[in-house]
Amino acid sequence: MCGIVGFTGHALKEDELHKAVDTLHHRGPDGSGIHLEPEIPAGLGHARLTVIDLETGDQPLYACNRDLVLVCNGEIYEFERLRNQLIAQGHSFYTHSDSEVILHLYMKYGMEFVHSLRGEFAFLLLDKSRNRLIAVRDRFGIKPLYFNESDGKYVFASEVKAIFATGCLQAKIDPIAVRDYLCAIIPDCIFEGVKVVPPGCLMEVDLDNGQHEIRQYWDLDLRHEDDRTNDKGFEHYAQKVHDALDEAVEHRLRADVPIGVYLSGGIDSSVIAASMARQHSGPLKAFTIIFPEEEKFNELRRAQAMAEKIGAEFHSITCDHSTLLHNMEDCLWVSELPFVNFHGVGKFLLSRLAQEHVKVVLTGEGADEIFLGYVFFQPGRGAISKQLENQLKKMKPHKGSHVRKIIDAIGFLPLPEHAEAFSWQGQLILRNLFHPRERKRLSESPPLNSLVRRINRNQTDDRTTTGKIQYFWIKSFLAPYILTIVGDRQEMAHAIEGRTPFLDHTLFEIVRSIPERFKIHNGVDKYVLREAYKAEVTEDVYRHEKWPFSAPPIWVKKGLYPMLDQLIDHYLCKSAIEKTGIFNYYMLQRCRLFTRLCFFDCDFKRRLNQVLIFVLTIQILDHLYIQNFTVNQGQRMK
Repeated sequence: MCGIVGFTGHALKEDELHKAVDTLHHRGPDGSGIHLEPEIPAGLGHARLTVIDLETGDQPLYACNRDLVLVCNGEIYEFERLRNQLIAQGHSFYTHSDSEVILHLYMKYGMEFVHSLRGEFAFLLLDKSRNRLIAVRDRFGIKPLYFNESDGKYVFASEVKAIFATGCLQAKIDPIAVRDYLCAIIPDCIFEGVKVVPPGCLMEVDLDNGQHEIRQYWDLDLRHEDDRTNDKGFEHYAQKVHDALDEAVEHRLRADVPIGVYLSGGIDSSVIAASMARQHSGPLKAFTIIFPEEEKFNELRRAQAMAEKIGAEFHSITCDHSTLLHNMEDCLWVSELPFVNFHGVGKFLLSRLAQEHVKVVLTGEGADEIFLGYVFFQPGRGAISKQLENQLKKMKPHKGSHVRKIIDAIGFLPLPEHAEAFSWQGQLILRNLFHPRERKRLSESPPLNSLVRRINRNQTDDRTTTGKIQYFWIKSFLAPYILTIVGDRQEMAHAIEGRTPFLDHTLFEIVRSIPERFKIHNGVDKYVLREAYKAEVTEDVYRHEKWPFSAPPIWVKKGLYPMLDQLIDHYLCKSAIEKTGIFNYYMLQRCRLFTRLCFFDCDFKRRLNQVLIFVLTIQILDHLYIQNFTVNQGQRMK
């Protein structure tokens, strides 16, 4: 994986483009390159992490006539097969890079070339002959691609900090995005003026008039509720899953550098590790993080037993509350996104450990999304999917209620939290959390607007309740949050390439055809996956219920940890809150007072603590990106 930057319309000079690329040095410390077209004007930049073709794979890459210029972040799998086919058809290649096939597929198929790509990627392709810039992102959004558009001028980058580094946009936190996050609608970015090329989409910029068009080339297309065509028996699907996942893993073992696996002790990472161990030549390295202070968060025993079963070389890192807090600011710098827990910081530290041994890791992200692993997918266990149907039948909401507005807009209620947060009482409480000058703007842009943009009713109508929620979760949480907070950003912070076999689209297209009863069976999550690999994992892993990768909670309360006291004093004091100008200091004080005076654990206290962590992370992000961006940029590029 690498870091990419691109622009058009702006009159950026060579040193300014280099500065933006240098901001992504952590993503690609092994080299960099730029291409400028002052007369258009346009430019592309690339920070390289060498994984495949160590000798000749420097970017930008060019077609033979140099009318096509490419910078790519990610991996294109099966590129050798594609390359051989293209060579047989008369194409000439100049490198052994997997990315070069993109240029030749584009020359052969035009804008349909994206359908031939399999992998994790985000790239920018400048077509000078047609005077257009093409931006493409992989189907699930595993690799990030942000952009800013202003008066027909564009800047693209793998991370928002590179956009700010060009000087074309000044950083400012968007209060609407902050509010949406608190309403369980994770924004693509919390900075004003920054958007993303959506997953599974191609964006074309016309360099003549500065207009752009975003076209979707792939979507989830989940089973219709009444679809029973071509249903097969359980054993058929289990074998299909085993074969397809093995193939996805096999493709992701292709690298010219050392490779390893994150092994948490759960079924997802254990299945990946078992498949790797069978197919990987040489000793496999496995990496685990240990949280010693709370036993239920400590998966060392299961992970170690699994590593022994497959003969993997086992490495672990111990992380306590103090370590999480000391690395919080560094994690936020690379994440560019607030959080309500410390899971991302844990992954940040785990990636730091892996970087000492390998350059590529395979990870288990995506398994819960495609195999219905989360508890809220499960009927009959007090879970959301079935509960919602019953709840809505009982509620019979009257015309004009906030719940009815949600159902009228998107056809279903994705989460119970939306019913609570979207109510007038919920919105009133949330608005009071913000500075008074932001409240009118928040009232004029309700969170329902953001929710509607997440849902394509052609993809949710006529699906089961579980299918609707699955679509919402993948579109609203997978790319914006999970693949950012515990995926790409934490790995790339340490120049580690993370690969996600479960998000191979060929595997997904098989799994989406499997009946839900085989994914959730008698309350057992990911049943077909467990059965497919039962013989290859330990009995403990096979039997263990879903436990997501997570760090233990930390209470925002003075006197618990010295580092937390420093963070509270620095970022949650009255002067800091007023300087940032986003939140209402007195409302925050009431929240802190309640958590301090409430001596018993309860759901409301835990949620309030998450709000305080969230506010703390927003305050830190404002300090890093708005108040001191130039200083932080300079210090972290060294």
